[in-house]
Amino acid sequence: MAKCFMFVLICLSLLSTNQALAGGHTGSGASSGGHAHHQMTAEQLAELRRKIPLYQQYSDEEIAAGMSRMKNSWGWVQETEQSGRVGVLALAHGFKEKGNRQFVEAFADASETYPTTYAFGMAMMTSDHIQSAITALEDAGAETIVVIPTTTADHSTLIRQWDYIFGLEKESAYLDVPRVQSKARVIWTDTPTAHPIMSTILLDYARAMSSDPANELVIIMGHGPQSEEDNAKELALMAQHAAYIKEFGGFMDVKFANVQDDAPTQVRAANVEGIRANAQAAIDQGHKVLVVTTALTESGVVARMRKDVEGVATFSSKGLMEHPRFGEWIDVVVAGATSEPVSMQP
Repeated sequence: MAKCFMFVLICLSLLSTNQALAGGHTGSGASSGGHAHHQMTAEQLAELRRKIPLYQQYSDEEIAAGMSRMKNSWGWVQETEQSGRVGVLALAHGFKEKGNRQFVEAFADASETYPTTYAFGMAMMTSDHIQSAITALEDAGAETIVVIPTTTADHSTLIRQWDYIFGLEKESAYLDVPRVQSKARVIWTDTPTAHPIMSTILLDYARAMSSDPANELVIIMGHGPQSEEDNAKELALMAQHAAYIKEFGGFMDVKFANVQDDAPTQVRAANVEGIRANAQAAIDQGHKVLVVTTALTESGVVARMRKDVEGVATFSSKGLMEHPRFGEWIDVVVAGATSEPVSMQP
């Protein structure tokens, strides 16, 4: 159920290596670029290492270089000028050019009905571009703004940072950045992580590779959060998708695992070892192995996961957002948010 609250707003930033956006419109005032201009203090470096275990293995220079490569951007999904009393803001970590394009295309139908902006970035050090995306919607006449956190992880540092920015968490997951400000009624919605529509998409992708379901093992792979505590919660949600695929797909078995792509190297390696062991065990028993992922787009992590199971599985690179039913999920979220908001205080 959507969480709705009134507040004043200024939001997120930072992102992955390449934020070039093909297909979306970066408005005048759109922000993009890394954080090379930010001189990191000893306190900031210590805070990041405390909150992000992966950074404990990196030097100050390596962390600063990583921050400089992270980018944030915002823009309009459509290039044509729009106006309306209800606006939509799509939040995401951000991807490379192809993934960004797929993301924007998934929101194209929604943008025909509502003024729709996107904001890409992790908001680790600053929070300007979501503010810009929100302000643009207000300038377009939006009195209600539906914010859709578009990520397949309900429990992660990124979600907690967004929650902090929107007044739903007391503490930041990364560095403290300004909270968002808006005169509009802002409605925070659920992610697609556990929605049943995602189960149907994953089943379709598995079926597209299948030739003999009763003799096939399906493995659902995901990016996954950093901590073991968060990962356990995410695996419980993946189990729901696995149960659906097994019941309605007729497969021999369905397993699931996160690689925990941003966890320390040894954690990720152990996860991959477990996935490959399950696949090899199925092969040794004469079964075929199919892999689908919970990735939203054909992003960098998809290429890494493909390599992780090379030689032991048939792999689908398709992201959830490439499926027509993802647009249906967006429609459901916006309709539910605007009709049944639950009032909350930041």
